[in-house]
Amino acid sequence: MNNYSTRFGGILSRLNLKDERTKSVAGNVLKSFIVKFFSTFVTLALIPISLHYIEKDSYGVWLTIASFITWFSIFDFGLSNGLTNRLSEAFAMNDCRLAKIYLSTTYFILLIVTASLSFTFLLISPFTNWNSIFSTRMDSKVLNNAVYITFFSFIFLFLLKPVTSLLMAKQKHFLASIIQVAGNLTSLILIYLIGPFIINDRFIFLSTSLSFSYPVFLLLFSVYLFNTTYKELRPSIKAVNWSYKRALMGLSFKFFIIQISVIVILTSNNILIAHFVDNSNVTYYNIAYRLYSITAIFQMMFLHPLWAAFNNAYILKDFAWIKNVVAKINKMNLYLCIVLIGMFIFHNSIYKVWIGPSISIPLQVDLLLCIYFLFNLFVQTYVYFINGVGKLNLQTLLSVVTIILQFPLAFFLTQKAHLGISGILMLNIFWAIISLFLWKKQYKVIMSSQETSKIWQ
Repeated sequence: MNNYSTRFGGILSRLNLKDERTKSVAGNVLKSFIVKFFSTFVTLALIPISLHYIEKDSYGVWLTIASFITWFSIFDFGLSNGLTNRLSEAFAMNDCRLAKIYLSTTYFILLIVTASLSFTFLLISPFTNWNSIFSTRMDSKVLNNAVYITFFSFIFLFLLKPVTSLLMAKQKHFLASIIQVAGNLTSLILIYLIGPFIINDRFIFLSTSLSFSYPVFLLLFSVYLFNTTYKELRPSIKAVNWSYKRALMGLSFKFFIIQISVIVILTSNNILIAHFVDNSNVTYYNIAYRLYSITAIFQMMFLHPLWAAFNNAYILKDFAWIKNVVAKINKMNLYLCIVLIGMFIFHNSIYKVWIGPSISIPLQVDLLLCIYFLFNLFVQTYVYFINGVGKLNLQTLLSVVTIILQFPLAFFLTQKAHLGISGILMLNIFWAIISLFLWKKQYKVIMSSQETSKIWQ
């Protein structure tokens, strides 16, 4: 592999990027930086505009609905992540035919799953008391309509997900970011410019705007990409091959278990807070989470393209490259920790400028979320490496433990120990600490080529 004396400004220059693989990652990161900066601005702007448009309790209800519907993402059985790895392997071997088979087969499987989910939802929903589930007294018709809108927008998104796996495998994550920011910007424009003219059904308008903008753009980009840049990979019914289902599902099933645990730990927070505390605290939690997650968003600009790059480097036994990149990312994490601490120190001033003085977020929410992200930054570095090389046995095992213990522990901390929202956030920190210890250990074992025990594989 040819070497390049490529140096970038700022953080990228400190990463000392030199070879072709790293040059590809760095180019993606530089493009993502511009997109993510704009995306973060749009995402942050959506919160105060949404809160100005509807009451904080209603906004909390919508966030809870969105979190609840996201639980259905487990029914892709980890196919999206598994597909990313399989496509990366196919591209490393320059096998476009195999990549097309993987894509076509995945789309076909998801089509079957979405049809089954839609049928089940339509069968069960009329008999479901959504007010009871979301702990609210909202008008039943309005709430039911919002649930239907959110669910079917998710189904739409669910079916279109493979194109993002393709972009990840091609180390073109910045394109996936462009699609998302286009959707968020559309939501922002709709709510800000058209929303004021909607007198009735504001909650429905907000739900529709926030739910459908991203899936619509994902569809448009999918059609464009498969008819231009990736025309040779365009899915077709003729390319569906069930003999490759095992190759997809074997790795995907482990991602499926891991995906459930992520949903249980993070996505369920809105549901747990709404059920055990109240919907106002859902809003507080999401505002604070958005603030401190800015550092995670910045980190992901580097980590997303590294998923496929780690896979490529591991297949080619380029361990020196992996060690160098992980060390540099961890060094970057230390700088991000300083930013996190600065955010916590000045959080009141930030909220006044961003949200305004009308909402006061409890101090413990800020403190605990800051601590969580301090650990999570380092957790994600090792997770992306482990996911990239496909050594998922240990993650799968911990995920099973998490799924079993999360709700009983959350109930104990919120109800019996009377810690409220703090108990849920403390539980998140506990899982982050456990994960950091285990994934760092596994990284060292893999890099020393000593993963003889199945637990490390």
